[in-house]
Order: sequence, then structure tokens, then C-alpha cells
Amino acid sequence: MRLILRITLLLVCLATAASLGQAALAADTPEARQQAAERLFDLPAYRQTATRQVYEAIRSLPDEQYRGAEEALSDPKVLQLLRAVIVRSMAQTFTTAELNSLARYLATDEARSAVEKTDAFQGALLRELLAAGLTHPELGRYLMPR
Repeated sequence: MRLILRITLLLVCLATAASLGQAALAADTPEARQQAAERLFDLPAYRQTATRQVYEAIRSLPDEQYRGAEEALSDPKVLQLLRAVIVRSMAQTFTTAELNSLARYLATDEARSAVEKTDAFQGALLRELLAAGLTHPELGRYLMPR
């Protein structure tokens, strides 16, 4: 009798887990991805990260285009357009589960702290790369001016 009860309980648990898995897969629609990507903008850590990514992207433009793009970022209409572009790109790239997981992380104090330390990290990384270039000739060939 106990064995039958255990087997029945195990089957119910497996069936429930399978149905939850199917529900999670079914929720990964373009609309669900879009909504999850839009919710990311409610998080300060995400807005800061997205802003940094936009500025890094426009830095790769030729100088004249860069200056124009940087100036355009002060226009609220342009910012709304960029937000829509970012949301679409996120929704096309990541699953709903990935976007929701990212949102859960970015809502934490640790994420906000890590995002705030990005500039410090980039500075430390550059210093370490240059130091490595001085002490390792094979790396120095690529990093040090000739």
C-alpha cells in the first residue's frame, strides 16, 4: 500500500513538473519576450547598462557621425526610438526565461553595485593590459605603440 502511494505521488509530481515545463515553453512567445524586455527598463541597473551600450556602439562611428549621434541622444524622441530598438533586439535575442532571469538579477543590490563598478573595472583592465604588454613581448607587439 505504501509503495503504491509513493509511486502515485511520484507520478503526480512528474506530471506536474512536465506540465509546468510545457507552460514555461508556451510562454516564450514574441509578445512575452517583448513584455519581458520592456520591463527591464524599470530597473535602474538595466537602464544604466543600456545607456552604456548605446554610447559604446556610437563610439565606433566616424567622428562626424559620432558627434551627431551623441547630440541626438539629448532628444527625447530619439531616446524613445532607441528604447524601442533595444527592446526589439533583446526580444529577438533572448528567451522570456532569460530576460526574466536577467531582470531578477538586475533588481538586486549586487547587480546595481556591479554595474556602478564597470568604469573602474575597465580602467583596471586597461592598466593591467598595458602592464602585461610591457612585460610580455608577444602581447606588447599588439598593445604598445611603435
